[in-house]
Amino acid sequence: MRSALLSCAFVGCAYQPGSFTHVQRGFSGQRATVGCLDIAIERRADLAIGPVLGFQFANRCDQPAMIDLAAVVVVGRNAQGIDVALTPYDPRAELHPVALDGRNTGAESLAYPADHAMPQVCVDVAALAHLGTPQWLCFGAARRAVAARLP
Repeated sequence: MRSALLSCAFVGCAYQPGSFTHVQRGFSGQRATVGCLDIAIERRADLAIGPVLGFQFANRCDQPAMIDLAAVVVVGRNAQGIDVALTPYDPRAELHPVALDGRNTGAESLAYPADHAMPQVCVDVAALAHLGTPQWLCFGAARRAVAARLP
């Protein structure tokens, strides 16, 4: 732990607004800024139950910012072109709003169960921070993971 603290003193561990990197590691996926949050989202390989989205987020402000992964609006478009609202796989009801300290970062991956393949998935990133005007990011189909299962 001491070495981590010392290295932070030399390279700076606080998130630098708009950099989409933290401790020399870049954020993968499409990027957006919503209020105090810099957000990157990528569609990962689908699980047998449905699409998977990886979220990386950073607070660009000095005060805490709210992140609510349960409130994110996710819409899948099936092969017939029909939009389907998707909700995250959360069997233990662990998703709830949390405060991310100023200049801090975090990441989470969530699966979104679907009855059919979803060639396209769109995410309203503004809903992550409970901001009014929708800001949509859309992702094409990803490969399905054959043996992957959630507990």
